[in-house]
Amino acid sequence: MSRTSTTRLVAGLAAAPFVALAVLGGGMAANATSPVDGDHRVPYCHATHSEKNPFVFIETDKVAVVRAHEKHQDLEDVYPGFWYDDHGTPTWFEGRGDAAFAARGCVGGGGGLG
Repeated sequence: MSRTSTTRLVAGLAAAPFVALAVLGGGMAANATSPVDGDHRVPYCHATHSEKNPFVFIETDKVAVVRAHEKHQDLEDVYPGFWYDDHGTPTWFEGRGDAAFAARGCVGGGGGLG
């Protein structure tokens, strides 16, 4: 194989991940929530069931929180209430626990649901 062919092959292989990211990344954006209240992301504290680290901070798309908590097994996660776009209809998703706890990154107490 000539040096020119080898260089082109290496350049093509190096570009492949970026092309895939551009194509797949565009598809991911289509799944994101249309912002009803200006933001499509929500912070929440996911319960880990660990005594040492009972919550882990996560910030994700609002629809991901809605879908995950429709089937959630224990209702221990802490998240603020928020508006999201449910197929063109603004819909309120009720918060759970201390919203300020989630806003603080799941630190400083207040994770209880009581």
